[in-house]
Formats: sequence, structure tokens, C-alpha cells
Amino acid sequence: MEKDEILKKSREENKNRDFVEEEAVNRANAVAFSVGMMVCGLLSVLHGIFRESVEFSVWVVMWAISASVFLVKYRRLHKRHELVFGLFYGALAIFFFVLYLRRTLGVF
Repeated sequence: MEKDEILKKSREENKNRDFVEEEAVNRANAVAFSVGMMVCGLLSVLHGIFRESVEFSVWVVMWAISASVFLVKYRRLHKRHELVFGLFYGALAIFFFVLYLRRTLGVF
């Protein structure tokens, strides 16, 4: 086989996927997740210091994002731990949403 034939066959097998780009996106997602958690923590601490209460709304958003990431990964990869984490983070999002509604609207 010639070099061009090997490259063509490789592209067909990999369906023109760019593994370098995929790895960069995966790394960016991991960093974004970590930064999001740190920002939520910082906002909660600042809110606690200046308002003497916990801010639930930022955690609702963070846990909802986390749940959706893991559930989409489960749907594509069918790995059980992705489903477990997705459901756990979804439960946290619902829990913090209930706390948010309770404080903000006096519901529940």
C-alpha cells in the first residue's frame, strides 16, 4: 500500500474525526467545569460574608450543567458511572432549586 492509500483508509475508518481537536475540547470542558465550580464557591462565600446567607441559585445552575454533561456522555458512551453521576448531579440541582424557591418565593 502506498502512503496515500493508507491515509485515505484511515480517514474512512475514523470518519474524518480530528482527535487533536476532540482532546482539546475535552480538556477545555474539564477546565470550564473546574472554573465554574470555583466561581460558584467564591460567589457563595462572598454572599455568605456580605449577606450572611447561602446563595443557592448559582449552585442550581452549576449542578444542572454538570448533570447534563454526564447524562449526554452516558447517552453516547453507555458507561454506568456517567449515568450515576448525572442522576446525582441532577438530584443536587433539584435540591438546590427547591431551597432557592423556598427562600426566594416562600414556596414549600
